Amino acid sequence: MIAKGFMHWKVLHCRTFFFATVALLSMLCSPAIGRAQVNPGPTTGEALHYAVTYEWGPIYLEVGEVIFSASQDSIAGAAEDWNFQGWGTSMPNWDWFYPVNSMYASTTDGTFLPKTFSRIGREGRHRYHRVYAATESGCVGLRCFVDELEDTSICPSDDGGEFRDVLSAIHWCRQLPWSTYRRGDVIAMELLLDGEVHSTTLEFAGKVQYLASNWPDSVACWEFHPTLIDGTVFKPGDEMKVLMTADERRLPVFIETELIIGAAKIHLTDHQIHEKVAFAALRDSCARVTRNLD
Repeated sequence: MIAKGFMHWKVLHCRTFFFATVALLSMLCSPAIGRAQVNPGPTTGEALHYAVTYEWGPIYLEVGEVIFSASQDSIAGAAEDWNFQGWGTSMPNWDWFYPVNSMYASTTDGTFLPKTFSRIGREGRHRYHRVYAATESGCVGLRCFVDELEDTSICPSDDGGEFRDVLSAIHWCRQLPWSTYRRGDVIAMELLLDGEVHSTTLEFAGKVQYLASNWPDSVACWEFHPTLIDGTVFKPGDEMKVLMTADERRLPVFIETELIIGAAKIHLTDHQIHEKVAFAALRDSCARVTRNLD
C-alpha cells in the first residue's frame, strides 16, 4: 500500500537536529490518555512541551527543549486557517556546545496545505531568516534575509504532487488512516525543506505497548520508521523510530534516532490547552527569549 501525505524525516545536516527530530510531534492530551477526540487533528490553544535528550549507555543528558502550539482563526463565511508555531532551544548548560534558539511558523488552510512558512533563529553556527509564501501558480517563493540561500521560486515537478513544510506536514500526518495499514506498508510525501522539495517515506512497523515515565499506564501505539538521508550526526542507513497512539487521535508520543555515538530521544513533558489571552502570552514568552541570538 502506498499512501501519499506523510511528513519528511530526512536530516540534511547536524544543524537541523532539533526540528528534524521533533517535526512529527503533535497534539497530545497527556492528562487524559484514554480520552479520544471525535476527529483527529489539532486543537486551537494547545501547547506541548518536550525534552530533547542525549543517551549513551548510562549517560542521560537533557540537551534541549521544544514547544509546539496551534491556533485556528475563525473568519465569518470563509474556511478557517490554522497557525502553527514550533520553538526550540538548547539547555543553557549546553549552549557552549551547540547553541539553539529557533522558531518555525506555518499558516495553512483547513486541509493543512501551507500558505506561508518561516524559519528564523540560530542552530549551531548557522543563522536563518527564511520566509516561504505560496503563489497562485502552485509554486512557493523563498526569500532569505541573511546570506545563506538565494531567493528562488520552488515548484512541483511534472510528476510531483502537493508538498508541505515541516509544521503543516505534522497535522496532515494525523489524518492518515493508520488503522488500515499493515506491517511493511510505505507512506510517502513531498516535503519542502532548506529551499528544496524532498521525496520521503516511512515504513509502518505494527502495534506496540508504550509506557512513559510520567504516565500511570501503558498505551497502545503504532510504530513506524521514517527514512533518513545520511547526515553528519546520523548513522548511515539507520532510521528513526516513532510511536503514535493507536486510537482516533493518532498522536506521536516518542521519537528515537540513533546517532554516530549514542541516541537522541524526544519525550513529552507537559501539555496544556490555553484560553486566548494565555495562549498569546505563551507565544510571546517564547519570542522574547533572545539567548543564543547575539
